[in-house]
Amino acid sequence: MRRTALHLTIAVAAACSEGGKPEPPPPVPRLVSLHDVTTEIVVALEAADRLVGMTDLVDATTSVERAVARVPRVGSLESILDVRPDIVLGLDVVAEQSPELVGRLRERGIEVYLADPATIDDVYAMTLAVAQRSGAAGAGDRLVAGLRARVERESSTSRSRRVRVFVYDCCDPPFTAGGKTVLTDLIERAGGHNVFAELETDWTSVSWEAVVARRPELVVIHSYKFDGQGDVSDKKRMLAAIPSLAQLPTVVVPLGWSLGGLRSADGLERLRSAMKEQP
Repeated sequence: MRRTALHLTIAVAAACSEGGKPEPPPPVPRLVSLHDVTTEIVVALEAADRLVGMTDLVDATTSVERAVARVPRVGSLESILDVRPDIVLGLDVVAEQSPELVGRLRERGIEVYLADPATIDDVYAMTLAVAQRSGAAGAGDRLVAGLRARVERESSTSRSRRVRVFVYDCCDPPFTAGGKTVLTDLIERAGGHNVFAELETDWTSVSWEAVVARRPELVVIHSYKFDGQGDVSDKKRMLAAIPSLAQLPTVVVPLGWSLGGLRSADGLERLRSAMKEQP
């Protein structure tokens, strides 16, 4: 051990005498997260200490809530700039809702990474990208490997007929998932088919008449209550008021399981179980 220490001392001294200096460790990135999905990934990477700001959580687990309890909440441009982030993370919906905010951040030289996952493969890529920006690439590799193994284990290949599925997120007229959502991919992997999968969009409003015309056999209901949109019981009452939908089986799925984050595997597991109950 003494020889090793001595050799290291000589090597460092020689490098310094030649004008070289030991490489300093890379700076720890200062992160802001503007979406539940990216916040959950940072926490899973054990990099929550790098979060200097985040938006309020909409549907997160208790463990995530605890991990970020002391992280300052941000929202406006000024509040984000006040915490001096190096990188701002989120989903593309942030740019859709606040394009000026995103533009102003980039004008100031702040990197803004906004993912737009439409499949579970996109979730893997997003996780790796967030890990790299968080200075936790190795943890990202391990996280994706575990998620991939679970998804492959839960994916169904045994059904000969796809169950027709309607996703009821909220509202009247109904807000539902189109073809460009991770949830649609999960439904397919579970043995079903989203009846609005042909729509070249992510989330959109449709008519009740269009829902009935597609003859769904199972309804996926999102369990969250936000901005007066109603809870699960309100959504079930809405379905019960439509005779052709009133008797359909339903499966309740937390919003966080559908949006394309690490909890996608939980959603897949719940959906697959629901499909097994269908003829």
